Amino acid sequence: MNEDESFEIIPYIGAGKICFGMTPQEIEKIYGPADSVTFNHLKQRVEFRSFTNIGYSPGSAETVSHIGFGRQMENVRFKDSNIFLDEESVVLAKLVAEDGNPFTYLGFIVLFELGITLTGFHDQNVSQKALAMFPRGAWDKWIPKLKPFTQKH
Repeated sequence: MNEDESFEIIPYIGAGKICFGMTPQEIEKIYGPADSVTFNHLKQRVEFRSFTNIGYSPGSAETVSHIGFGRQMENVRFKDSNIFLDEESVVLAKLVAEDGNPFTYLGFIVLFELGITLTGFHDQNVSQKALAMFPRGAWDKWIPKLKPFTQKH
Protein backbone atom coordinates (compact mmCIF):
# COMPACT_ATOMS: atom_id res chain seq x y z
CA MET A 1 0.00 0.00 0.00
CA ASN A 2 1.24 3.49 -0.78
CA GLU A 3 -0.07 7.03 -0.95
CA ASP A 4 -1.00 6.66 -4.66
CA GLU A 5 -3.25 3.62 -4.16
CA SER A 6 -6.89 4.15 -5.08
CA PHE A 7 -9.54 3.90 -2.35
CA GLU A 8 -13.17 4.44 -3.29
CA ILE A 9 -15.24 4.96 -0.15
CA ILE A 10 -18.42 2.90 0.10
CA PRO A 11 -20.30 3.91 3.27
CA TYR A 12 -20.51 1.18 5.91
CA ILE A 13 -18.85 -1.32 3.53
CA GLY A 14 -15.23 -0.20 3.23
CA ALA A 15 -12.73 1.55 0.99
CA GLY A 16 -10.90 0.07 -1.96
CA LYS A 17 -10.01 -3.54 -1.14
CA ILE A 18 -10.58 -3.09 2.61
CA CYS A 19 -13.99 -4.09 3.98
CA PHE A 20 -15.36 -4.00 7.49
CA GLY A 21 -15.33 -7.50 8.96
CA MET A 22 -12.07 -8.59 7.29
CA THR A 23 -9.46 -10.26 9.49
CA PRO A 24 -5.84 -9.11 9.90
CA GLN A 25 -4.81 -12.16 7.89
CA GLU A 26 -7.06 -11.17 4.97
CA ILE A 27 -5.65 -7.63 4.98
CA GLU A 28 -2.09 -8.98 5.10
CA LYS A 29 -2.75 -11.23 2.07
CA ILE A 30 -3.69 -8.12 0.07
CA TYR A 31 -1.20 -5.55 1.39
CA GLY A 32 1.55 -7.57 3.04
CA PRO A 33 2.70 -7.10 6.63
CA ALA A 34 1.88 -3.85 8.41
CA ASP A 35 4.59 -1.21 8.75
CA SER A 36 3.80 -1.20 12.46
CA VAL A 37 1.19 -2.54 14.89
CA THR A 38 0.04 -1.02 18.16
CA PHE A 39 -2.84 -1.46 20.57
CA ASN A 40 -4.97 1.56 21.47
CA HIS A 41 -6.50 2.50 24.83
CA LEU A 42 -9.41 0.12 24.15
CA LYS A 43 -6.95 -2.76 23.56
CA GLN A 44 -7.82 -2.81 19.87
CA ARG A 45 -5.16 -3.80 17.35
CA VAL A 46 -4.25 -0.94 15.00
CA GLU A 47 -2.10 -1.57 11.93
CA PHE A 48 -0.30 1.19 10.05
CA ARG A 49 0.52 1.01 6.36
CA SER A 50 1.76 4.10 4.55
CA PHE A 51 -0.57 6.93 5.71
CA THR A 52 -3.44 4.56 6.48
CA ASN A 53 -4.46 2.88 9.70
CA ILE A 54 -6.74 -0.09 10.12
CA GLY A 55 -8.30 -0.81 13.50
CA TYR A 56 -9.77 -4.13 14.54
CA SER A 57 -12.46 -5.10 17.01
CA PRO A 58 -11.00 -6.19 20.35
CA GLY A 59 -10.76 -9.79 21.49
CA SER A 60 -9.94 -13.02 19.74
CA ALA A 61 -12.30 -12.46 16.77
CA GLU A 62 -10.45 -9.44 15.37
CA THR A 63 -12.11 -7.90 12.32
CA VAL A 64 -11.77 -4.49 10.65
CA SER A 65 -13.73 -1.90 12.64
CA HIS A 66 -11.95 1.33 11.61
CA ILE A 67 -10.32 2.56 8.40
CA GLY A 68 -8.37 5.81 8.67
CA PHE A 69 -6.63 7.89 6.02
CA GLY A 70 -4.13 10.70 6.48
CA ARG A 71 -3.92 13.75 4.23
CA GLN A 72 -0.95 12.28 2.36
CA MET A 73 -3.20 9.68 0.70
CA GLU A 74 -3.68 11.12 -2.78
CA ASN A 75 -6.45 8.95 -4.21
CA VAL A 76 -9.13 8.55 -1.55
CA ARG A 77 -12.41 9.21 -3.32
CA PHE A 78 -16.10 9.51 -2.57
CA LYS A 79 -18.23 9.74 -5.70
CA ASP A 80 -16.71 12.62 -7.73
CA SER A 81 -14.55 14.05 -4.93
CA ASN A 82 -10.89 13.42 -4.27
CA ILE A 83 -10.96 13.77 -0.48
CA PHE A 84 -7.45 15.09 0.08
CA LEU A 85 -6.57 16.79 -3.22
CA ASP A 86 -9.78 18.76 -3.89
CA GLU A 87 -10.40 22.04 -2.05
CA GLU A 88 -11.34 21.10 1.53
CA SER A 89 -14.32 23.48 1.75
CA VAL A 90 -15.77 21.95 -1.45
CA VAL A 91 -15.20 18.39 -0.21
CA LEU A 92 -16.74 19.26 3.15
CA ALA A 93 -19.79 20.89 1.52
CA LYS A 94 -20.37 17.84 -0.70
CA LEU A 95 -20.05 15.36 2.17
CA VAL A 96 -22.27 17.44 4.46
CA ALA A 97 -24.91 17.70 1.72
CA GLU A 98 -24.71 13.96 1.01
CA ASP A 99 -25.09 13.14 4.71
CA GLY A 100 -27.79 15.69 5.45
CA ASN A 101 -27.47 15.68 9.24
CA PRO A 102 -23.84 16.17 10.36
CA PHE A 103 -22.68 16.50 13.94
CA THR A 104 -19.52 17.67 15.68
CA TYR A 105 -17.67 16.31 18.70
CA LEU A 106 -14.23 17.25 20.01
CA GLY A 107 -13.15 18.71 16.67
CA PHE A 108 -14.50 15.85 14.57
CA ILE A 109 -17.33 16.12 12.09
CA VAL A 110 -19.44 12.96 12.36
CA LEU A 111 -21.40 11.94 9.26
CA PHE A 112 -23.69 9.10 10.38
CA GLU A 113 -25.30 8.53 6.97
CA LEU A 114 -21.86 7.99 5.44
CA GLY A 115 -20.08 6.28 8.34
CA ILE A 116 -17.32 8.89 8.21
CA THR A 117 -15.57 11.27 10.58
CA LEU A 118 -13.47 14.19 9.35
CA THR A 119 -11.00 16.49 11.00
CA GLY A 120 -9.02 19.41 9.60
CA PHE A 121 -11.58 20.18 6.88
CA HIS A 122 -13.72 22.74 8.71
CA ASP A 123 -11.02 24.65 10.58
CA GLN A 124 -8.38 24.90 7.83
CA ASN A 125 -5.94 22.94 10.00
CA VAL A 126 -4.22 21.06 7.20
CA SER A 127 -1.86 19.28 9.62
CA GLN A 128 -4.86 17.50 11.18
CA LYS A 129 -6.68 16.72 7.92
CA ALA A 130 -7.87 13.11 8.11
CA LEU A 131 -10.84 10.88 7.33
CA ALA A 132 -11.91 7.79 9.25
CA MET A 133 -14.61 5.28 8.39
CA PHE A 134 -16.61 3.45 11.04
CA PRO A 135 -19.18 0.63 11.10
CA ARG A 136 -22.79 1.10 12.17
CA GLY A 137 -23.16 1.58 15.91
CA ALA A 138 -19.55 2.66 16.53
CA TRP A 139 -20.54 6.23 17.51
CA ASP A 140 -23.92 5.49 19.08
CA LYS A 141 -22.77 5.88 22.69
CA TRP A 142 -21.57 9.41 21.90
CA ILE A 143 -24.86 10.63 20.38
CA PRO A 144 -25.97 12.50 23.56
CA LYS A 145 -22.73 14.54 23.45
CA LEU A 146 -22.86 15.45 19.76
CA LYS A 147 -23.77 18.94 18.58
CA PRO A 148 -25.27 19.77 15.18
CA PHE A 149 -22.61 20.91 12.71
CA THR A 150 -23.15 24.01 10.62
CA GLN A 151 -20.69 24.89 7.92
CA LYS A 152 -19.34 28.44 7.93
CA HIS A 153 -18.95 30.07 4.55
